[in-house]
Amino acid sequence: MPNPRHFDTLILGQGLAGSALAWHLIDAGQRVCVIDDHHATSSSRVAAGLINPLAGMRFTRRPELNDCLSAADNWYGRLAAEFNQTLFHPRPMLRLFRSPDQRRFHNRLLEDPAATELLGDEFAPGDCPEPVAAPHGGFIQHRTGHIDLPLLLDLVRNWLRDRDAMVECAIDYAQIESNANGVKLRDLSAERLVFCDGARLHDNPWFNYLPLARGKGEILKLRIDGWKPQHIINGAHWLVPQPDGKLRFGATHEHQQIDHETTDTGRKVLLAGLATLLGRQTDIVVTEQQAGVRPGTRDRHPLLGQHPEHPPLWVCNGFGARGSLIIPWYARRLSEHLLQAKPLPSEADIRRFDRCDVL
Repeated sequence: MPNPRHFDTLILGQGLAGSALAWHLIDAGQRVCVIDDHHATSSSRVAAGLINPLAGMRFTRRPELNDCLSAADNWYGRLAAEFNQTLFHPRPMLRLFRSPDQRRFHNRLLEDPAATELLGDEFAPGDCPEPVAAPHGGFIQHRTGHIDLPLLLDLVRNWLRDRDAMVECAIDYAQIESNANGVKLRDLSAERLVFCDGARLHDNPWFNYLPLARGKGEILKLRIDGWKPQHIINGAHWLVPQPDGKLRFGATHEHQQIDHETTDTGRKVLLAGLATLLGRQTDIVVTEQQAGVRPGTRDRHPLLGQHPEHPPLWVCNGFGARGSLIIPWYARRLSEHLLQAKPLPSEADIRRFDRCDVL
């Protein structure tokens, strides 16, 4: 019998990336163990879980979008069937123009046949489908919604526990030993270790050369009596209706003070943004404030691949604010690379960065 503490793959971090990668590897027959610090440093539990195919101020439609949408539909659907739980909540999104000039990016989309299924009706400033301020108008976007990430992570965590594939403890990078035969970590050993360690990658002694762009975000959970929006609202901030009738509103963007602590400043910024969005006096009950650190990248593409000098060490990170949409596809691609030697997507392969040049 093989050593019960020996695995094919160790995964450090059970955020959305670590959960998706573990699922795909176990589904392919791999012996996997996920190590996690009880989500003490995970941004996945704080993230909105948005599925938003048109990114940013320019409503960018990435070339890999159809693959990502298909993979997300497939994986979240499989999880829902496995656990008999609703994880994806489809809901149209109102994209509020933040300036008159932003309309030109929407006009460009209208000329793209591939974007047709994503675009709904445009509306003028006085005809917004929700009772919010839309001084420049906007449009309705389709193929949108949100993932219940806390529920998903809890379900996958229990699924891993049932398979003896979960170790819950904090890990110091100094405890990790890598050599030509594989990797050791406490009483665990494996052929490889994949770092799905989110913003902690900044302090990772093997992969801290990668250009991670960390950003702290704070959000509010709140209730506005008498209003149940039928849309996700996305303008200067986003507002996401929850199944229980509450709302999530965010997020701030802080790039200097990087920690997981909520702040009075963040709360004031969010409440001011909400007041601007509503454009009227409204009774608001804030039930919770949360903070997390997004693991983005400077070129806005993920980080997948093998360390150039330590072959047993791999990375799956850098998904930023688009993680709920793109992680299922990129995690599957990394799994196929590890097990079948299929090429990684070139835009995500860390070989695009020369370690010496970056350092």
